[in-house]
Amino acid sequence: VSGPAFWGLINPEWSLCNKGRRQSPVNLEPNKLLFDPNLRLLHIDKHRVSGSISNTGHSVMFTVDNTTRHHINVTGGPLSYKYQFQEIHVHYGLRDDGGSEHSINGYAFPAEIQVFGFNSQLYSNFSEALHRAQGIVAISLLLQLGDLSNPELRILTDQLDKIRYGGQEIEVKRLSIRGLLPDTDYYMTYDGSTTMPACHETVTWVILNKPIYITKQQVGL
Repeated sequence: VSGPAFWGLINPEWSLCNKGRRQSPVNLEPNKLLFDPNLRLLHIDKHRVSGSISNTGHSVMFTVDNTTRHHINVTGGPLSYKYQFQEIHVHYGLRDDGGSEHSINGYAFPAEIQVFGFNSQLYSNFSEALHRAQGIVAISLLLQLGDLSNPELRILTDQLDKIRYGGQEIEVKRLSIRGLLPDTDYYMTYDGSTTMPACHETVTWVILNKPIYITKQQVGL
């Protein structure tokens, strides 16, 4: 037995994982979505940041350098506060037909990139915001196989063969988070949770309505 239903049983602090009412990820059904005219365009600062990419043993993670002077802010969209970019999680499967955490009408994508930020107006860091109201924003980029890949994505995937084993990490210079995003103003949004223990229901999810592309070679690394 594994997965969220089990997490709640092995650790009482993770009880939300199997008892929560707003758990992520979800299967999105576009024909059931409601249009909200009050939503604004999502804004992400353009400048580049450096950090490190690591193999956590179960996913690949990019974490921004703590000494960064110019943090990347995420504002607008469904957000009422300013959020500061902190990390990226990459989720992918062993086969092309499923690796993403979110699905659309039951369709899973080969991979999903999740860009996380914390509410920097109310909280002083990511770990504090993780279990506080309106603490976290997560922008989900669904990945589709294509002939040409997103250039910023290549900055990340080019490093993957250097972190083949859990616990390995390597520095990444000058990554543009904005440059990772597909060319669309449209998105779906819902209030959900982190997708790993303790499944805190503090996350505003923003799922962009166009995929970004990755080549077969990059998935096969």
